[in-house]
Amino acid sequence: MVWYSISWSKFLYHIPKRGSIFLKLILDKSENNYLLFIGIAFLFIGAIDLLHTLAYRGMGVFPGYDANRATQFWIAFRYIQSLSFLMAPLFLGRKLKPNFMVAAYTAVTILVLGSIFYWDIFPDCFIEGKGLTPFKKISEYIIALLFLGSLGALIKKRKEFDTAVLGYLFSAILLSITAEMAFTFYISVYGLSNLIGHFFEIFSYYLIYKAIIETGFKRPYDLLFRNLKLSEEALKKAKEELENKVVERTREWQKANEQLRFELSERRRAEEALRKSADEIHDLYNKAPCGYHSLDEEGFFIRINDTELQWLGYSREDVIGRKKLADLLTTKSLKIFEQSFPRLKERGWVRDLEFEMIRKDGTILPVLLSATSIKDGQGNYVMSRATIYDMTEHKAAEKALEESEKQLRHLSSQLLMAQELERKGIARELHDGLGQTLTLIKYRVEKFLDDWSKKEGREDAETLQGLIPIIQGSIGEVRRIQMDLRPPILDDLGILATLSWFCREFEKTYSDIRIRKEIAIEEEEIPVPLRTVIYRISQEALNNIAKYSRAGQVRISLRKKEGGINLVIQDNGQGFELEKVLSQGGAERGLGLTSMRERAELSGGSFRIESSPGKGTAIQAFWAVEQLSS
Repeated sequence: MVWYSISWSKFLYHIPKRGSIFLKLILDKSENNYLLFIGIAFLFIGAIDLLHTLAYRGMGVFPGYDANRATQFWIAFRYIQSLSFLMAPLFLGRKLKPNFMVAAYTAVTILVLGSIFYWDIFPDCFIEGKGLTPFKKISEYIIALLFLGSLGALIKKRKEFDTAVLGYLFSAILLSITAEMAFTFYISVYGLSNLIGHFFEIFSYYLIYKAIIETGFKRPYDLLFRNLKLSEEALKKAKEELENKVVERTREWQKANEQLRFELSERRRAEEALRKSADEIHDLYNKAPCGYHSLDEEGFFIRINDTELQWLGYSREDVIGRKKLADLLTTKSLKIFEQSFPRLKERGWVRDLEFEMIRKDGTILPVLLSATSIKDGQGNYVMSRATIYDMTEHKAAEKALEESEKQLRHLSSQLLMAQELERKGIARELHDGLGQTLTLIKYRVEKFLDDWSKKEGREDAETLQGLIPIIQGSIGEVRRIQMDLRPPILDDLGILATLSWFCREFEKTYSDIRIRKEIAIEEEEIPVPLRTVIYRISQEALNNIAKYSRAGQVRISLRKKEGGINLVIQDNGQGFELEKVLSQGGAERGLGLTSMRERAELSGGSFRIESSPGKGTAIQAFWAVEQLSS
């Protein structure tokens, strides 16, 4: 067994020596960073492995230490070895700094030796009489897994290696994994399992020697020539790819050149079309049937079309940069402009503003203006663009329409007045003519019957007595027609007495409807022409209530309000959908609402009606003082 230890140590002694020779060789001639990294690693791995051999008790180098020390060295260098194989593929295709790697491995080696000799913190790996510690066994499995991972990384990078070298490395890593499994079973450091593991490790070192040291020492130029061959093949392939790319790029250039010529031709045609389109747009802008202009942020004209210039009578030189829009507005329109221009800047648009612009000759041009604002990328106002329309004909038409409406309103008023006069005349004729005649007939018949009964007897007089009720009814009917046409009390006593009389008569006819009057105005405060209007509106409203509302109570309010006269007639009836009724045609809607509205508006007042289903109806008419005085 001593012979075995001495032989083993002699063999391992050559590893750092060969590692240093290989390191010098690959530093000079290898282009494979994998081999360079492994060579540097094995220089320090061999050193720790040498200490592992020398630490055995029979060597006498470290007296006083048992087999645990040698086992600690073993685990330490096997961790470094497995991690080195795992990290080595990372340096393929990357630049390796040998000096930095030597310094790094030196530091790691010092830390390992310090943890074993100086600090004594390295975990125990072997206990005499008990065998391997759990740390040692778990470490062997971890090391085996690290070797297995390095094997997978080596397979991924297999194209970077010579076939023989790849086979040696692959087999060496497999033997190292097998050795690690064997080292998990021995109880004595001189046991069979430990011996078998060392044999596997010897074979692994031999394969590493064949893969790295022998190839690097005996056939160093094979690696170089292989790399050169690979580089030559890559260069040839790159040359072929470059030639193919040149041919392909030449075709692309030719095609691009043809496409460019076509695009240039299309661009020239597009530019010509664009120029024609710009000319058309320019003509359209200048000759449009409306005015166009643009204002800067201070309100100066910066662009204006021919149409607007013709309307105003100015030349372009008179306006551009010299005049503001505010300079061409009347005082009334200037106030509107000063209110709307800040709103244009803030909101971004204004619509349908009516302005009066002053032409060069001093005449007025009524226009309708709409404008939008233009802002920069930060949202700051830059300019505005506006469209104006000549409203001269429109204003003339409006004026003519207003005049026509005024004449129509006057005519309607005259018609209503004529109607009232006609009613008044008919009522007077009925009262003075037919009424008096019927009264005289009644008197004569009664006197005749009285005389007849005295002379001839009562039996024949009773036959003519039936005429008296008929004549009396006719008199009553004539009186009713007369009152409907125009009650004499309106002319004799005024509107307040007429409203009181009409309400009493209405309650007699419709006994289930009660009327509450709220009169807060004097007779003298109501203009004479307005008294008839108030009576007719009240008459029509109460008739509608009786026909349609199913109300039980009505409130009539006539009072002074806000310097005018306010009439309100409100019921608690069933109401109706106001919009639906107002949207109907005249025949379906009836003449009541229309008649009341016309009477109120033709007399200079306003008319409003409010109603909803189940909430009754309220009618309001209002006459302002200035309207009454006019």
